[in-house]
Amino acid sequence: MTLGNDLRYALRQLRNSPGFTLTVLATLGLCIGANTAIFTVVDAVLLKPLPYPQPERLLMVTAQVRHNGIESQEIGQTGTMWEAVRDQATALESSPFGDGASGVNLVSDGHPQYVQQQRVGAGFFHVLGIAPSIGREFDRLEDSPGGASVAILSYRLWKRVFHADKGVTGKGITLRGEPYTVVGVMPETFRTDADADLWTPLRPSRSGEGEGANYGIVARLRPGVSLMQARDQLQVVATPALASMGFSKDYLISPTLVPLQTGMTQEIRTSLLLTWGAVGIVLLIGCVNIAGLLLARSAMRNREIATRMALGGGRAVIVRQFLTESVLLALGGGALGLLLGAFGMEGLRYLKASGFDLWHPVSLDVRVFAATFFLTMITSLLFGLLPALETSRLDIRSVLLEGGRGMTAGRRQWLRHGLVLGEVALGVVLLIGAGLLIRTMTYLQGLNPGFDPNHVVAAQLSLQDARYQTPEKVNRLFTQSLERIRAIPGVESAAVALTLPYQRPLNIGTKLVEGPHAGEVFATEMVYVTPGFFETLRIKVRDGRVISSADGPRTEPVAVVSESFVRKYLRGRDPLGSHLKSGTEVRVIVGVVSDVQQHSGMGNFGPLSLEPTVYIPAAQTNGEFLKVIHTWFSPSWIVRTQAPMQSVAAKMEQAVESVDPQMPFASFRAMSELQASAIQTQRYQATLFSILAGLALLLACIGLYGLIANSVTQRTRELGIRMALGASLQDAMMNVVKPGLTLSAIGVIVGCGLALVATNLMKNLVWGVRPTDPLTFVGVSAMLLLVAAAASVLPALRLLHLDPAVTLRNE
Repeated sequence: MTLGNDLRYALRQLRNSPGFTLTVLATLGLCIGANTAIFTVVDAVLLKPLPYPQPERLLMVTAQVRHNGIESQEIGQTGTMWEAVRDQATALESSPFGDGASGVNLVSDGHPQYVQQQRVGAGFFHVLGIAPSIGREFDRLEDSPGGASVAILSYRLWKRVFHADKGVTGKGITLRGEPYTVVGVMPETFRTDADADLWTPLRPSRSGEGEGANYGIVARLRPGVSLMQARDQLQVVATPALASMGFSKDYLISPTLVPLQTGMTQEIRTSLLLTWGAVGIVLLIGCVNIAGLLLARSAMRNREIATRMALGGGRAVIVRQFLTESVLLALGGGALGLLLGAFGMEGLRYLKASGFDLWHPVSLDVRVFAATFFLTMITSLLFGLLPALETSRLDIRSVLLEGGRGMTAGRRQWLRHGLVLGEVALGVVLLIGAGLLIRTMTYLQGLNPGFDPNHVVAAQLSLQDARYQTPEKVNRLFTQSLERIRAIPGVESAAVALTLPYQRPLNIGTKLVEGPHAGEVFATEMVYVTPGFFETLRIKVRDGRVISSADGPRTEPVAVVSESFVRKYLRGRDPLGSHLKSGTEVRVIVGVVSDVQQHSGMGNFGPLSLEPTVYIPAAQTNGEFLKVIHTWFSPSWIVRTQAPMQSVAAKMEQAVESVDPQMPFASFRAMSELQASAIQTQRYQATLFSILAGLALLLACIGLYGLIANSVTQRTRELGIRMALGASLQDAMMNVVKPGLTLSAIGVIVGCGLALVATNLMKNLVWGVRPTDPLTFVGVSAMLLLVAAAASVLPALRLLHLDPAVTLRNE
């Protein structure tokens, strides 16, 4: 009965204060909703166990790299490393896999389509612990050079293309231009971090792609083997193989094992955890705000509480009653938070597309509901316990004698001041973080692209195809398809390139033949292009000439380099006529062009950068080079046109189909879409942090407004007497506003100090601006002080309607 009475009384109290109740519910709903949305993503990506048997025993072989005091994990491994693990690491069951999924051409029953393929080694599915639901996985012979061409289908491809035919094993398909045999179908629930439609044998080796760090290695601890034992063994057998990864002597590297989930999420882990921390700060600010409101409200209930205590209600009874009200508010806020969290998840999907859907779908489930309920209960204690304890310390005699007018004791007022100061300080941290991310996005968007992106359409097409293994066949496809595309009405120019601006180019070692640095290997980006590439993108020629149709397989090998290549490697020399060497090919530099923005694959690893780039004629490539790079890259056909993209896309498809009916385009995108895709992560971070920072600012202002408004209410009698005795209205208003301004100023100072520490965690997320950027710190501080001043002055304006004579008459 006691609990029932407390609940009924609490409901009456909340119903009698609708403004207060709605404010608290809205605050909690927003804060818990934001936490629910972010936790759903964090749980699916970082916390929920991988959907494989005994996931805690699944590992990834990595190289731990230390350089200039910075430690990182390198997940890419060489063929030499794989062979050392396979042959000597007996504590592990292991298998290699390729880097993500790549687009390839599939033809079944005469219908070509572009699908996503992941290349994996024999035993890959066995190591993960998931067997095909139909058929089998690859064997060692199939995963060796020259092995049979076989494929395993995903459940969705099996249903879409083969109409769920259970007799699909043994059937033939045309994949990558050659016949493949289907040997298995994976279960419907099987997922990896690569969104693949099918899997084919990786066939790892020490040569070709195996010379670089292009393989991942997944491993499972054998029964009875501990992680420490496996790591010790790996140190012995794999350390010599690390020499093949090409690190310089100032790098300290050692092989190690990390949980598979950790290794596969290292690129997004920091961003997710920072976002989770940010929404946690917002929730804390919300709880502080509500605690302040409850303290103010409890002051209005002093006489009621004192009367109950005088009639025999003990301190525990009062605390229980206040906590009951807090729990009811928290439950209501939690329910609203779940609803808002569902909408928030849709917003996250819009900002980040499907980048968070790795092993588990990102959706509300039992774990999220349980976490939200737990969070709700914690918040009820966070914002409810302090006001409850403070109220239970009332001096019953003084409150009853004063008739309830001495409503706020000094201790309680200081508590409210401290809470508001904390709100402001935490708000500053979030605002500065958001400011840095916004400046990063603005910086990236404002970069000069180095070309004219307007009215350019690009479409990728996979040449990882057995029918295009020689330069002659590849260039015949380029020449014939471009002739037909250039004939399309409205097309100004067209070309083909291995990669485009805003994309990650091929990273390759290059040597200079002459000069003081002759023979040294430099890391450069390399792009093959057809004639018309520079004209189509309108990349400016700074010196010499660009690639033309005269640069064929029987003419002198040539290259065009970017301005950054000249600045970095040919400073003080005439670049024209200089020679460079990649592999066994020596090329003469015939032109210099402007830099274009690219997603770097070298040491910078920023979203966009200007890197030394070498452009070579597509007609002067060799078959081995094309075979390797077309495994990783799908070249793009680019068109400059004034016509709508949809109409041009359809005619481009027809033009290529007339040359090769089995060559489907993957997608059509404008250059603006490529730019947006390159900085998608930065846009997501800036937008999300801005929303959270805006919410924190709003809550801090509500806290300040409530503090000053409550002060005006509490001190109406005192201020009326002061004004009656000669104090001016200006003095009275300043007396009321001063605490808010003082708290704001102190909060800004404390917040800036906290931000100096917090922004150090963001140093890998900001570009074009320092984490300690003074402009951001000063701008955020000024903005918050202005907003805080407004929040303090507005409630003080009520003094304009205060009549000192009425106050004295009431006395």
